[in-house]
Amino acid sequence: RMALSPGTLASPAKIRVAWQEVLDAARGVPGVESIAMVDTVPMREGNNQIGYGTSQALASRPDNQQPHALANSVTPDYLKVMGIGLLRGRFFDDHDRIGGENVVVIDGVLAKQAFGGLDAVGQRLWIPSPVSPFSSNAGAPNPARVVGVVAHVRYWGLASDDQAKVRAQLYYPISQVADPLMRRWSELMSIAVRTGIDPLKIVQPLQRAVHGAANDQVLYDVHTLEQLVGDSLARQRFLLLLFGVFAALALLLACVGIYGVLAYLTGQRVPEIGVRMALGASSGAVLWMVLRQSLAMILLGAGVGAAAAVAAGRVMQRLVDGMQPTGLSVFAVTIPVLVVAALIASLIPARRASLVDPLRALRQE
Repeated sequence: RMALSPGTLASPAKIRVAWQEVLDAARGVPGVESIAMVDTVPMREGNNQIGYGTSQALASRPDNQQPHALANSVTPDYLKVMGIGLLRGRFFDDHDRIGGENVVVIDGVLAKQAFGGLDAVGQRLWIPSPVSPFSSNAGAPNPARVVGVVAHVRYWGLASDDQAKVRAQLYYPISQVADPLMRRWSELMSIAVRTGIDPLKIVQPLQRAVHGAANDQVLYDVHTLEQLVGDSLARQRFLLLLFGVFAALALLLACVGIYGVLAYLTGQRVPEIGVRMALGASSGAVLWMVLRQSLAMILLGAGVGAAAAVAAGRVMQRLVDGMQPTGLSVFAVTIPVLVVAALIASLIPARRASLVDPLRALRQE
């Protein structure tokens, strides 16, 4: 995040000049490849959701009856900094300024929602005045020309974006933000920097470069994009760890149970095993006999468990929004793991059975 000198905030013209000086100074820092301004950074706290319409009449409806999009004000190098693909048309340039035609760039999600199969480039969107960045006065919605379509950004995080209610995104140039709004927008601004070296190594040089003539401009709350991605997955990683621990405990308990059952059943068959070995059965034959019988029970249990898992998954799909069906790859991984774990648990009783002394077994009988 970036805080400008308090002395510049009284005048919109001074604010625009100050931001341009920040960008120019930052570009001179060794290791900086490109830099841009943005008011809402993906996967970080804060967002700006605004209504829109494909006609003035649609944009004049109440806010709760309008489709909404995430709105971001940016400078022309934003796509280059963030690595966002340009699908059609163009992005902003230095000619997109106040006094010219209002322009926006939208993502593929908004293009599909608003224009369906039509080419979105050249179409117009109307943004209601109370929330429009192009005007601070209430009145008729403000039209803006769509000049480009870009790839969708997973703003809500890698794990949560698909479930978000508002996924459509639009961008508009900071240079076209109305003068009365510039102070408020400046309080929200961040700078995004793409570097050719470790990003954290240029934080201090950047802070020195942008501190301003009065040494009262501050660069703060610094994060790398990798850190933001990691933070967006923190909840999922914790749940994955938690489920993994419980799954490991369940597997351990299942193995202990299998071992206990087979040890008991094998103990009951000691006299039979002694007779078999007295009649010439080898230790390997006895080992395989016990494992074969264990495997039959294991496969039966795996089959019943897989059928129950499929049924439970279908029930969960009806009860939980966003629940995905269990794929064959899940069963292809988990069933062999469970079977191998059960066989290992069966190996100890089977090994003990193969080492039974025939004479002692017969005396026991």
